[in-house]
Amino acid sequence: MAAVLLAACGEESGDSANSNGSFRGGPGVTQDKIFLGVLSDLSGPFASGGKNVTEGNQLFVDKVNAEGGICGRKVELIVRDHAFDTEKGKKEYLSLEPEVLGFVQLVGAQIAESIEDDMLHQQILMAPTSWKSALLDNPYMMVVGATYKVDVMNGIEHLMREGLLSRGDTVGHLHISDEAEYGDDALSGSSFAVAQLGLNLTKASLKNADPDMSPGMAALKQAGVKAVVLSTNPRQTASAVAAAAQLGLTVPIIINNPGFAPELLQGQLATVMERQVFVLSSVAPFDSAIAGPRQVAAAYRSTYPQGVPSMAVNYGYLVGLSFGSVLQRACDHKDFSREGVLKAFREVESVESGGMSSPLRFSITGRPSATRTFVLRPDSTVSGGLSIAANLFESEVSRKAGR
Repeated sequence: MAAVLLAACGEESGDSANSNGSFRGGPGVTQDKIFLGVLSDLSGPFASGGKNVTEGNQLFVDKVNAEGGICGRKVELIVRDHAFDTEKGKKEYLSLEPEVLGFVQLVGAQIAESIEDDMLHQQILMAPTSWKSALLDNPYMMVVGATYKVDVMNGIEHLMREGLLSRGDTVGHLHISDEAEYGDDALSGSSFAVAQLGLNLTKASLKNADPDMSPGMAALKQAGVKAVVLSTNPRQTASAVAAAAQLGLTVPIIINNPGFAPELLQGQLATVMERQVFVLSSVAPFDSAIAGPRQVAAAYRSTYPQGVPSMAVNYGYLVGLSFGSVLQRACDHKDFSREGVLKAFREVESVESGGMSSPLRFSITGRPSATRTFVLRPDSTVSGGLSIAANLFESEVSRKAGR
């Protein structure tokens, strides 16, 4: 699908337009529509988050279309579920790639790595629902927010600032080792932070499919840890927090954002979560007094009255907002070729979101679009299950690390 665009929109800018002033077209663009792909996990280990991200993507699309679209064209999402299976994800990508201008969502950095060669060849812009630092080196990856590494560094320094850790203490890190884009990247953050802050680190690894976190948590207790970092999926988070309660391990627990889901706040587990757990995210929680999230929450409740929201809704909307900024700039250049979209992407200096995150910058390859983190507390009394404990901040440790 590679129709040449016939209508004009915006001011002609630079040399991106054809010499006759008409638009350059690209795959997934017709005279009245722009098609964007979504490759999500809607039935695997991160299904609850994948569904919420997709809902957030759609809320942004609905808003844009209600306002007339982009360049007079309505935006339409084509959604595929890969269930967090790498081979299925690659197959769905190869099927969908010729039909879309870009991908507004791709859950799973291993899937992204499996399609990287084709992605580079096709020059297609993609927003991974992954915050692995190495993805920043790919010029076609739109990584929205801080990396796992940055979030963990910010989180550990937060515990130091709050007097919950002291120099010489040991931090335990339980991480998924067979999902290197997640667990290993987060571990690199804790390793750097403890070295900078005069702490010690004990680590315990697990597989993505492991259901029981009791052995790992018992090992961390035996090591005398004063805080725990969890880089796990939500099911494993539930097991780890329950194990901490059974073991009498009452230290603070910080969690990378993929490890939390509102469904965890049930029964006795909710009490432990609310007492001990901090969730790290560069995106604001769903239920917030901040203007941007408040507007998204209102739209969500209207569109999905039976939905179970989380901060992943805000993230999905934020990605849509970022992608929309790129497409609007491409419109201004009269260039919806994939080369034109990439050029527009690298011109985006700031995406403002009404406080949903810090302003996002995509103009520097190799640097995170954001380096500031919210510290959140599980809260069963609010929609989405999280409240703000500390507003966006950047730690001294993360500044030293660079990304």
